[in-house]
Amino acid sequence: MEEKAFLTKVSMGVLRATLITIALVIIFAIIMTFTDVSNQFLSVYYLVTTCLSVVYGAIYAARKNNKNGWLVGILVALLYMLLIFIASAVLFNNVSFGLTEFLRITIAVVVGALSGMLGINI
Repeated sequence: MEEKAFLTKVSMGVLRATLITIALVIIFAIIMTFTDVSNQFLSVYYLVTTCLSVVYGAIYAARKNNKNGWLVGILVALLYMLLIFIASAVLFNNVSFGLTEFLRITIAVVVGALSGMLGINI
């Protein structure tokens, strides 16, 4: 029963991270209708969006779980990135995995672990 509760809390963290991502992407889409945005800014914006989403999801899940914050944060980050990868593959028919994607996943995992630890201690 404890494992099911653990996975439910992690899933809720991933869901909340996804909702934050959707909100930030909608805001960015509105901004892009009025201004011209460079590719470099676009890449930075997606990285910041990913980090903010993982931070929120990991803190939420770690606070609900109340132990193993680093593990909860890593799982939220990995599942979130898997969900983003699947969504981009389905939407854009792009299934490439290179250095950029590896770095983005690594950053998300580190941010998730740190945010999970923070979620336990606040």
